[in-house]
Amino acid sequence: MSVELPALVIAREDGAVVAQNAPARRLMGSGLGRACWDLVGGIEGAEGLPCSRGGAQRLLARRPLRPADSCVSLEGESHHLACIPMNGFVVCLLNRGTEAPAQAVRLLTSRERDVLRLLAEGEDTAAVSDRLGLSESTVRTHVERMLHKLGASNRAALVALGFRLGYLD
Repeated sequence: MSVELPALVIAREDGAVVAQNAPARRLMGSGLGRACWDLVGGIEGAEGLPCSRGGAQRLLARRPLRPADSCVSLEGESHHLACIPMNGFVVCLLNRGTEAPAQAVRLLTSRERDVLRLLAEGEDTAAVSDRLGLSESTVRTHVERMLHKLGASNRAALVALGFRLGYLD
């Protein structure tokens, strides 16, 4: 099965999955509360997955914090798996193609965080545009980039991930 939007799984330090996006649910099934190494490591037809018991804890203990990247094969197609330690959680992203996951998942820019904060306050595109002095087109572009970076399918999911990842209070 090819993955178009990156499959995103978020786990706590103990490895328990606390969130996953729709592509991850389609690929792996529902995994809330399951161990990330069982969920991600159990992808049918995948070869070369580095998942192991205690992996989230080891990744969060690294100093300096840095992502773990792996090239994996999923039904004969090349994919990258990045597990990124972030604010006490590990964000795992399975991305199809040649782009390295650590490059695909960049931290949100200051302006993206501003837009995300206003979305979390319930503002629509026009209001965000007015408050930040940006065109509506620019606001929509920031939202699309955040959706892609975090693997969210809509604005509500984006805001939820924003809180979970520590971008929002």
